[in-house]
Amino acid sequence: MRAALPFLFGLLVLLPRPAGAADPGIDDLSWLSGQWVGQDGDRRIEEHYMRPAGGIILGMSRTVRPGKPAQVEFIRIGPDADGHLAYHAHPMGQSPASFALVESAPGLAVFANPQHDFPQKITYRRAGDSLTATIEGPGRDGSVKRLGWSWRLTGSAP
Repeated sequence: MRAALPFLFGLLVLLPRPAGAADPGIDDLSWLSGQWVGQDGDRRIEEHYMRPAGGIILGMSRTVRPGKPAQVEFIRIGPDADGHLAYHAHPMGQSPASFALVESAPGLAVFANPQHDFPQKITYRRAGDSLTATIEGPGRDGSVKRLGWSWRLTGSAP
């Protein structure tokens, strides 16, 4: 019996989801909504996410440094072409990229796109009035490169 356990577990992974199980909906990510502000040295980093409406969450990120132009990214979290939730990023000066929602739980969202150069994975975590984000992907030397940010909730979302 013990030898059969790995085989049985493998079969369970391949089985279709039970009736009623569904992909996460946009309202499952409503915890991301709000006005978030963080500081990294002389950089003020803001992320703003609207409440879910019309099947999407709209967001933007702005990084401001003294004497430098602001860096801006527009974000839409909503269905991809297959109807599954994805993080659609439009960073200033770069091509847009989409990352599929691959893991979701209360206060956690993980988006991934293994075909993208960098990042390939975006993780958001919320704990109370704190929000963190980590991006990761291949570094130049072949190792995994990770960057992270944290913010405090400073206001509610429109």
